[in-house]
Amino acid sequence: MGIAGVLFWLFLPAKYTVNMPIQFANSYTEQETLEQLVVADGYEISIFANDLSNARALITTDNNDLIVSRPNSGTLTLVYQDSDQNGRSDGQKLLLKGLNKPHGIALHDGWLYIAETNAVLRIQYDSQQRKFIGIPHYIIRDSFPGGGNHWSRSIKIGPDNKLYVSVGSSCNVCIENSPKRAGILQYDLDGGNETSFASGLRNTVGFDWQPTTNLMFGVNNGRDFFGENSPQEELNQINKGGHYGWPYEHGNNIADPDYATRKPDTLVTSAPSHLMTAHSAPLSLLFLQQNKAQHDIALVSLHGSWNRSEKSGYKVISLSFETNGDIIQHDFITGFEHDGTVIGRPVDLTEDKQGNIYLSDDYAGRIYKISAIKKL
Repeated sequence: MGIAGVLFWLFLPAKYTVNMPIQFANSYTEQETLEQLVVADGYEISIFANDLSNARALITTDNNDLIVSRPNSGTLTLVYQDSDQNGRSDGQKLLLKGLNKPHGIALHDGWLYIAETNAVLRIQYDSQQRKFIGIPHYIIRDSFPGGGNHWSRSIKIGPDNKLYVSVGSSCNVCIENSPKRAGILQYDLDGGNETSFASGLRNTVGFDWQPTTNLMFGVNNGRDFFGENSPQEELNQINKGGHYGWPYEHGNNIADPDYATRKPDTLVTSAPSHLMTAHSAPLSLLFLQQNKAQHDIALVSLHGSWNRSEKSGYKVISLSFETNGDIIQHDFITGFEHDGTVIGRPVDLTEDKQGNIYLSDDYAGRIYKISAIKKL
């Protein structure tokens, strides 16, 4: 980063602590990695695929292949299912290249939707033949801004058959020039009828719908340089027209000292449904679908902190939505960080038709498979 940059970080006050992860993953064998990872009771974890640098968003195809986005290389990679039942993917191939920081991906009614940093395109995809039909074409372009501090765009199809795109803030904390920043946009499936669905969301990369209620929830990353333990990361119930506080406040209506005085008098904000450790960086939210007994359980990947003296995150947690309204948090996968040593950074989660869970790791370049242990 250059001498000036190094000196800048060295002389930051304590509340601006920076603790960047150091690359240790290459010194760990697969077996050593798995020995360090701890998964919740009743589950087992294995390495499903390797050699996937910058593996980010994941989706499962109709025949149980995986598609993974790799923004740094501008590509999508197809990761084959385990047809020979040896516990590993049967291989992988390049699916698309030449994309502009592709991140979010969704597969719906035979269409593959791809969110670039400043656009959305789609193309028909035959999962059985593992090939495209026709060529990709843009359905949203020159609508929302690209780049910025939070350049990734997440995309999902809701139970209402609408397309949702999350656009993160351009900055750490500021008043945005574009009203489409720091929120979620809603579209028809062809990209028409753009609507601002929710705002005041600094960077909600992960969102999903609770199967039992069809309510939308999302995980939000709070601002940096405001102390090691503040603001806490948030789980929000995201409602149409809702504003979730950023940049004026965070958490349970805690005022931001830099921007609270600029909050519009008529603005009503929504408090979070659940709070998580500051700077742990939640990136994915997945409600489990295949087992009806788990429809009120969501998994959240915590990518991990870079600005705490004691690292936070670097794990996957489960959130149990109780009938009395409480949300109970438990560890689901731990061990990606131990005593300051980082061997992985969880990113995205997806589930196949058999209930197997897959987790991408953009740090080690892997995809993990998490399966329920079969009872004898």
